[in-house]
Amino acid sequence: MATINDSIVYISDVTERNLLQEIKNGLEFIKVDEIINSDSIIFIKPNFTDSVHRPGITTTPLMVKTVAEVFSPLVKKIYIGESDGGNYSFSADLSLENHGVFDIAKKFKNVEVVNLSKLPRTRVTENVCGKKVWVDLPDLLVRDIDLLVSVPVLKSHAMTHGTFSIKNLWGCYPDPMRVLYHKNLDHKLALINKIVKNRIQIIDGFWALDGHGPMEGTPLKTNKLLVSNDPVAIDSSAAFLMNLDKSKIHHLHVAECFGLGISNIDNIHFNKDITKERLSKFTPYKIKIDYLSSLLFKSEILSKIVLSSPLTPYIYQSLNLLRADDKKTYWAEYNKKRNKL
Repeated sequence: MATINDSIVYISDVTERNLLQEIKNGLEFIKVDEIINSDSIIFIKPNFTDSVHRPGITTTPLMVKTVAEVFSPLVKKIYIGESDGGNYSFSADLSLENHGVFDIAKKFKNVEVVNLSKLPRTRVTENVCGKKVWVDLPDLLVRDIDLLVSVPVLKSHAMTHGTFSIKNLWGCYPDPMRVLYHKNLDHKLALINKIVKNRIQIIDGFWALDGHGPMEGTPLKTNKLLVSNDPVAIDSSAAFLMNLDKSKIHHLHVAECFGLGISNIDNIHFNKDITKERLSKFTPYKIKIDYLSSLLFKSEILSKIVLSSPLTPYIYQSLNLLRADDKKTYWAEYNKKRNKL
């Protein structure tokens, strides 16, 4: 019998019909009544990395609606929100609208929708596993909520190998130009997850993304649901299901070092044998431009020159030549939206 101090992960096959009950089952399995109460104020953080729903890339609207439906009678207040798209690619308000979140708020009286990029923010500085890092976060997440519920997607990722509940919270960074602050990203992710109290994770596995990620790849219908009380445990479990090498997901190791959870599958309490739940082998890969991008992860000065300077339009045009022909149209539209904003 697991206790609240254990790292617990619930895994289930889901359909649109049984989703509500399976989320309830998962929350009961992780002993949610020992994590929240009727006075709790929570924040639900989906993964809206585009302005419209794209299977395997953004959290399924039905998942967000059902998570809100489950929590609404259990807590005092629910915020659901997202930050503006990275690099000014789209407004969070548009993405929240297109994913049906404003309709959710109309249905449940204790639900409020927020654009994190429009809120007052606070800078938090801390030593994370030997590195002193800082992050800017909305005051709402730092001071006003009791905990955060991370609702990401199963995704491969060219730069981080995999992205799940921990990486999802990079979207809590309200500055649309957060791409300028990727230096020490693994340590910053650990700090964000600690500050916003990522206590409950619900992974939307209706679809999973294979290939390059996180904005392009092959969506696969997987119909999985994962629920946990430990962000490191659930992300390690997700990597295991996708046959990803978790040693390449560096933010997992930093988060574990920082005391946010455990990654050893053998020490996690599951509701079923995880070895029988494995999906096909997912294969993240890099293209030429990613090797250049990795340099930006190491230098904020270089990031500002490439991404936020008078030279930026010319650099973008040059880098687009490195993309495969079938990707150039998508990224041209992406940059057109960015320039419009």
